[in-house]
Amino acid sequence: MSSLDEEAARDELRALVGDDGSVELRQMFGTLAALVDGHVFAVAMGDRIGVKLGHDALAELDAVPGSGVLTMGTRRMKAYRSLPPGMPEAERRAWLARARDQVASRHR
Repeated sequence: MSSLDEEAARDELRALVGDDGSVELRQMFGTLAALVDGHVFAVAMGDRIGVKLGHDALAELDAVPGSGVLTMGTRRMKAYRSLPPGMPEAERRAWLARARDQVASRHR
């Protein structure tokens, strides 16, 4: 994986978040993370975008070919799934919004 791939994932995360004022983008874990109310709900990890989801949503995204458990180094991040390459932008935005809403609702 090249740094260009990593930078492309970071750029994509920035674009997917857009001008959502409820989201803070911050360098964390050696990459770019998206936070709502101070809690991470998405990351650009390597060349992938990963989203943090509840149990039912994890199972739903697991059924999408190309998605998988996100790993950070050697650690499997069980609450995160990667968005599959080639997934249409509208679907990627929907999963990001779903992750944001789920994380925000857990911390209210």
